[in-house]
Order: sequence, then C-alpha cells, then structure tokens
Amino acid sequence: MLKVEKVSKSFSGKKALDNVSFSVTEGKIAALLGENGAGKSTLLRILSGFFEADNGDVFINNISISEREKYLNNVGYVQEISALYGEMTAYDFLDFVADLHKMAVNEQAEKIKKVTKMLELQDVLMQRNETLSKGYKKRLELAAVLLFSPKVLLLDEPTEGLDPNQKDALRKIIKQYAEEHVIIISTHTLEDVEALASQVLLLHKGKLLANKTLAEFKKESDNNLLASFRQATKN
Repeated sequence: MLKVEKVSKSFSGKKALDNVSFSVTEGKIAALLGENGAGKSTLLRILSGFFEADNGDVFINNISISEREKYLNNVGYVQEISALYGEMTAYDFLDFVADLHKMAVNEQAEKIKKVTKMLELQDVLMQRNETLSKGYKKRLELAAVLLFSPKVLLLDEPTEGLDPNQKDALRKIIKQYAEEHVIIISTHTLEDVEALASQVLLLHKGKLLANKTLAEFKKESDNNLLASFRQATKN
C-alpha cells in the first residue's frame, strides 16, 4: 500500500501542495488528475524522492520516505520527458540501470531478458537510444524501471505521443503489472483514465478535491468523465 499523510510543499512562499492525504492499495491503478499547475508533478516528485515535502509523510507498506534507501528501493518513476542517455544502446542502458541496483551478473541477464520480452524491445536492443522512436523510448524507460519490480510505479503521461496500437499494448502491460502492485498515472488523457484507472485522485490548486472510484467520480455528471472533471475544477 502507498499511503500519503498530510503532505504540503511550497515554492517561494506559494503552496504547490496543501495537506494532501490519500492511499492506494495493491491491485489498484489511481489516475492523478488536475489542471496545469494543480500540483501533480510536485506530488509525483515527492513520492519518487526527487523533492522533500515541507510537512507530512509518505509510506510504502509502512516504510516511511524518511527511511530513504529502503523507501526508494520500492518505488519506480517514469517521467513524461525522456531521461535516456542518447549515446547508449537500449541494451547498454538496461545494463547500466541493473548495475545501479547492484544486481548480480546472472540476475541482470535474466531480468533484462524478461523486461525486453515483456515490452517487445528485442529488435532495438543494439540501437542507440537517440535513434529510437518515441514509442520505443517510452517502453525502454518503463523496462528500466520494471527491472527491479518496484512495489509502487509512478507514470507521468505514459501513453503521450504513442500510436493507437502502442497505446493498447502499453495499457495491457500496465494493467498486468497492477495486479500485484500499486500504480499511479498522472495524465491529461482521459482515454487512459477510462481504460486503466479504478481510482481518481483530483488535485486543484494544490488541494485534493476528490479521492473516489472512477465510477463514483463519473456519476458527478451523468457518467461523463470530462464533464465531472470540468464540474469539479470550475472554481
């Protein structure tokens, strides 16, 4: 379980997050929604350990984020903007990430083979990252995170820029991984929310306005997700 307790964060005296609390259990995919500037990216960066909260705490299965190394061993984060080293091949990048996690050599080979097959990267393993299509870059970044099987997976705009077939394939992988893990997707693509999410977390001006099942959230406006979003964020 991921549990967020009364998390706040300010920048230059302006609150980006204001006393945010929620939890997401294993087997659930939570969609983090909100307008630009609502605090979504700030929250993801706190959950992933990039930022420190001013107040509050975050737990993964009762491990506090203050226990930094133990906590970070349980969380994976795929950003919207590519973080690949362009001069590396796809295989070199996966090998590099495995080294960072201090995997044994035999374990590295096995896990790289597993994630490569899962994300269908076999044909581009020897290709330099800078030459990969956006779809392959997305899959490679996800593969790198899945190498160490994090209990909590944070995905920022996971299908942005992908073609319909790539989106469908990636959604299947995300849903499969969620069966025994916690996943949070931050997205403006409501199609992804409909296809993936069972829980909606709505941020507005740094506050958590809604923490509901997708069905409950849609009922706010005649079972229409876009209308419910507009209704909740109109003020």
